[in-house]
Amino acid sequence: MSGNFHDQLVATRDKKHSKNHPFFELWAQGKLTREQTAFYCTQHYHFVGEFLNWLAYQGSQIRERDVKNYLFENLGDEENPEDRHLDMLKDYVAASGVDRDSVEGSILLAATEGLQNWGWRMVYQKPWPVALAGMFIGLESQFLDICKKIVPALHQHYGFKPHAREIRFFEEHIHADEVHGSKGFAIVEKYCNTPELQTAALKQVEEATIRRWRYMNDIYWYALQGKADTTPTIPAQ
Repeated sequence: MSGNFHDQLVATRDKKHSKNHPFFELWAQGKLTREQTAFYCTQHYHFVGEFLNWLAYQGSQIRERDVKNYLFENLGDEENPEDRHLDMLKDYVAASGVDRDSVEGSILLAATEGLQNWGWRMVYQKPWPVALAGMFIGLESQFLDICKKIVPALHQHYGFKPHAREIRFFEEHIHADEVHGSKGFAIVEKYCNTPELQTAALKQVEEATIRRWRYMNDIYWYALQGKADTTPTIPAQ
């Protein structure tokens, strides 16, 4: 792959970027119901909840002060007791006509659980610079472009006013993820400082994008078709 390490990370992420998934294409066009978009938020709630635990775990293990500070800064932003990001998700769900108290107990799709479990294997088993590449670039950095894609639709097609409290989860992540994303890239580029670590990091980013795409596949089939099980059926003879 040509280009410097930064460009290779971006190209690897963008090859399977979830912003291009059909679910987000339909959302951007206003072709999903509010309830269908709220269902996405229930799965994102389950995913983000574990992502924050990965941050906490990594922060407890990594000694490098700049990395530790960033991890806990990121975690602190997400877990601000005055306005937790997970509670912002619940606000959007409630504004979409779904009981906010149902989010935590909502169905956990197979690919959502698979993404959770894959993330724990990553932080336990991979060298931490490689694991952070998967977390920050393969997963977290995608959300900026996803939000840029769907926020205009929330205004144009779903009736939410700009800066409305109900959609601040998406609007605020555009700014927050620009900041977090640049810091995440800088850390990965600094500490993946051997050819071996860079190769492993690129592989981890690629795998993260595939896992997130599969997670979106399950959301699509359940939200639009009611399918929690995508087992093929054999036509009757």
